[in-house]
Amino acid sequence: MLDLCDVPYVGCDARASRLAWDKPSAKAVLREAGIPTPDWVALPHDRFSELGAVAVLDRIVDRLGLPLMVKPTQGGSGLGTAVVRDAASLPAAMVGCFAYDSTALVERYVPGMDVAVSVIDLGDGPQALPPVEIVPRNGVYDYAARYTAGRTTWHAPARLDPDVVQTVAGVALAAHTALGLRDLSRVDLIVDSAGQPHVLEVNVSPGMTETSLLPLAVQAAGLDFGRVLGSLVSRAAARHR
Repeated sequence: MLDLCDVPYVGCDARASRLAWDKPSAKAVLREAGIPTPDWVALPHDRFSELGAVAVLDRIVDRLGLPLMVKPTQGGSGLGTAVVRDAASLPAAMVGCFAYDSTALVERYVPGMDVAVSVIDLGDGPQALPPVEIVPRNGVYDYAARYTAGRTTWHAPARLDPDVVQTVAGVALAAHTALGLRDLSRVDLIVDSAGQPHVLEVNVSPGMTETSLLPLAVQAAGLDFGRVLGSLVSRAAARHR
């Protein structure tokens, strides 16, 4: 709509937004670019009903194993997501997911550290800010953990070895570039026990609330948040002209 109205804006264009917003499409691009992302199956609700829930879910468990992460293919804030640790819990997780989207993404669950890497471009090319470590009290970074005070602890920068920090930053920048993003993004990853990052999804419009991760990363980098936003706006206006 902003493009149609010839209004400048911060962030990526419609094509890149659409690609990153659809998690299976984004994961396919990441996989093709050689960027690690957990194996997955995308299952539309009508196929789920037509083929029979039991048969389909059994095949998914056989292919991906357990535990699993179930999430809407489009959406954010952890709505409709669930960790499935046994096969008996998968049908309920699917039903809960379908309440938010007509297609469910069933993904191999990777245990490890939840990390978010914000990427910004202030004129010298994309740069990865210090990673932010996410420690939800109940072990799952769901909607309540994201937006309820006291449910989550954040460490900025994340408690990672320096070489792992470099690896994570490189993967985040590669994901940002592979999806054709610009200005800013937030790459959500899991860092496993071996220090290997796995990209879960990429957010093209990072949150700006007091519990959001981009402001924490900017602060950890020693930057002024207001000046960063001012630079992004100025670049968008200059790009428009």
